[in-house]
Amino acid sequence: MQTFLPDPQTIRDEATTAGGVDPTFLRFRVVELEQQTGQILGIQAHDIGFREAVEMTEMLLRDGSESHFCLEPVGFLQ
Repeated sequence: MQTFLPDPQTIRDEATTAGGVDPTFLRFRVVELEQQTGQILGIQAHDIGFREAVEMTEMLLRDGSESHFCLEPVGFLQ
């Protein structure tokens, strides 16, 4: 089974083309969710940049995790 691995530039392009905020101006936390219930299992990172958050999520997906991961914005870079 092939897993889609996120590409930071593609995500950024899609967000800005759709009229959203450029995610490179945001800080994120990486939240791990239980796949079936959506219950929060843990916070993998608390305050990291967009590229780092995507790279961390990619590593977690490559490890074969059965969890879902969510990048939640926690602040803006100024």
